[in-house]
Amino acid sequence: MHPRHFKTWFWRPPRPHGDTIVDRRVSPLELLYDLVYVAVISQAGLDVAEHVSLIRVARFAVVFSLTWIAWTNGSLYLELHGRSDGRTRTYVFLQMGILAILAVFARGAGNEAGPAFALTYSAFLAVMTWLWYTVRRQDVTERHDLADETGRYVVAMAVSAALMAASASFSSALRLIVWAVLVVGWVVVLLLMGRSRVGLSRGMTPTDSLVERFGTFVIIVLGEVIFGVVEGLSLANRDLETMVTGMIALVVGLGFWWIYFDLVSQRSPTSTRTPRPSCSPTRTSSRPCRAGADPRYGMKRSFTLAITWNSSAVRCEVVPLPWVAQVSLPGLALA
Repeated sequence: MHPRHFKTWFWRPPRPHGDTIVDRRVSPLELLYDLVYVAVISQAGLDVAEHVSLIRVARFAVVFSLTWIAWTNGSLYLELHGRSDGRTRTYVFLQMGILAILAVFARGAGNEAGPAFALTYSAFLAVMTWLWYTVRRQDVTERHDLADETGRYVVAMAVSAALMAASASFSSALRLIVWAVLVVGWVVVLLLMGRSRVGLSRGMTPTDSLVERFGTFVIIVLGEVIFGVVEGLSLANRDLETMVTGMIALVVGLGFWWIYFDLVSQRSPTSTRTPRPSCSPTRTSSRPCRAGADPRYGMKRSFTLAITWNSSAVRCEVVPLPWVAQVSLPGLALA
């Protein structure tokens, strides 16, 4: 490779808004990126597997939601602005390294590992802030209509990074509250951007790869149910009650697959704005949903939360049947 081409390969700017590759497919780099998040979620679920209680479930839900927000930011950046070049790969590998460290502290993040988790998560957000800032600089010259929106998004990222870093010095209870507020804040930001006329519905053109990415992530997390069942059955007494319990957990996981891929994944979001369409997965109207109101975002978050919750329950050395029912049924309600 010529030195000039080598430099260009590593220092090209991100893909600008509007330069959407509609027929692109999910790349091996994105699949590898998703696996790191599965490691984080799996580690976070071990606390629930050790002992199921309301407070532990609440801690897991907050940590899971933070992980989901990280995945959303990283995945949207790759979808909208990533290239098949050295710069994109370098930053993705940097994110993966930070996420691997985050996975180490995911177990116990609601207690003693909280400060380390907060600082590591803050470092990840700092990287994402820089990446979105480079997009904002490009929008100033090439997409004036999106520059303000991107600028507000960068500010939200920077504030989140600072808040997570500050939470490292808080008590465990206060830290968890701050994280929960941060999660709610991000949900509000994403909803507002989805409804804005210069927000996600103009800045993001839905593609087949984006739809495929959602489904692939759900499949990867569903694999955790199978691993959880196998691990739980391997460690527990292999009697009839244990085997029946494991099979019930497996059926719940397969039910998640059936529901998601029959009712949710077949609906491709579009960027067409229509006056307040219904976005129910079962609606028969041919009018498409807006990208900002796509039900897949919330549905997938609920599915992965419930799936991991169910997987964690069957990792215990002994899993009483009533506990599986108590864990699985709320998960189904979430979905």
